[in-house]
Amino acid sequence: MTSWTLLPVALMLLCSSSLCSLGCDLTQGLQDDFSLLNQMSTFPLVPCWKDRINFNFPKEVMEGSQLQRGNATVIVHEMLQQIFTILSLKSVPAAWNQTQLMQLFIGLDQQLQQLEKCLGQEGEWEETFLESENLRLALKRYFQRINQYLQGKVYSHCAWEIVRVEIRRVFLFMSKLTRKLRD
Repeated sequence: MTSWTLLPVALMLLCSSSLCSLGCDLTQGLQDDFSLLNQMSTFPLVPCWKDRINFNFPKEVMEGSQLQRGNATVIVHEMLQQIFTILSLKSVPAAWNQTQLMQLFIGLDQQLQQLEKCLGQEGEWEETFLESENLRLALKRYFQRINQYLQGKVYSHCAWEIVRVEIRRVFLFMSKLTRKLRD
């Protein structure tokens, strides 16, 4: 047998292993996104501390130990979608590294698609979506407060820096949640 005739067999064996299964572990992607978000700005935060605000991350979401895998997946999906929406505003500071911002958009989009496939594969999308509706609404209100803050500060550079720090906190939370679910 030549190596060409063994190739389909090797690919079939490889794809039947966990290597080809749909990976629902976002840990690395979330770390990469956090890193990009962290590096996007070189603006010093000290002048912006006066603009800090508590956006009141929803307590019911923070109690992630009670979340089932499917609910947590929907919650992470909602967070990524909301982050994508906020960062898509046309008023994002031009001083931010635009290449890194584009890489972040690509990463967010890939993770959203991956989560949708994972939920679809598990046949849980609609059922889990309904179960987690209260948590999703709490998250929407949280991100709406962030958007209202930006509007109230007329999308100032400092307001964006405060929001960037807040979104980094959300990424840390998502990483912690996904690691807990993976273990």
